[in-house]
Amino acid sequence: MIDRVHQREKTRSGVAVSWLLLTLVMAAASLPLRAQFLTRQVNLAYLARRADVVVQGRVANVRYEGLPGYPNIPTVVVTVQVERMLRGPEGGQYTFRQWLLGREMYRGKGGYMAGQRLLLFLPSPSQYGLSSPLGREQGLFRIAPDARGQETIANGYGNAGLFKGVAEHAEENGAPLDEAQLRLAGRAGGAAPLREFVGLVEHLMQLPRLE
Repeated sequence: MIDRVHQREKTRSGVAVSWLLLTLVMAAASLPLRAQFLTRQVNLAYLARRADVVVQGRVANVRYEGLPGYPNIPTVVVTVQVERMLRGPEGGQYTFRQWLLGREMYRGKGGYMAGQRLLLFLPSPSQYGLSSPLGREQGLFRIAPDARGQETIANGYGNAGLFKGVAEHAEENGAPLDEAQLRLAGRAGGAAPLREFVGLVEHLMQLPRLE
């Protein structure tokens, strides 16, 4: 009898959590498009210090899948073929599960596509196994060649505001930028050369971590 009562309570608890998560998803979907993306501006120093996983690679597979235990919660599971793991677990592939919020639910598979080359700044998975780029589009960088065939990189905001305060932040934390890094950090936005960008990220990753 007691076991049955405990089982019913556990079931009700699981249903309540599922409905709560579903309600949050639906609420996000109902917001005006601008309101959905009023995410706090973060710069590259924050991304480099806060991320638990910094991975560059090519998207090998993307699939829709309900959150395990909560099938009504839409998620996308992304597997990246690792080209370079700047911070994170070793291995040839890295997989993360992202909760689709707002407009992301209407962009095919959250905007991820097989074959894309990306550089991602990710936190550790939550208790539900969820992880998404820090600052959403701010921590998701797409790699593509420019008109001259040189590899460049830009996030979903075209790197706008990405370098603001980075040089000062590095100086204050005892890791001043060199001349080439200062030139890159002086940009107002726009796609940046991939090689120089990764070098700046590696430099900023030497700064104390943020929790």
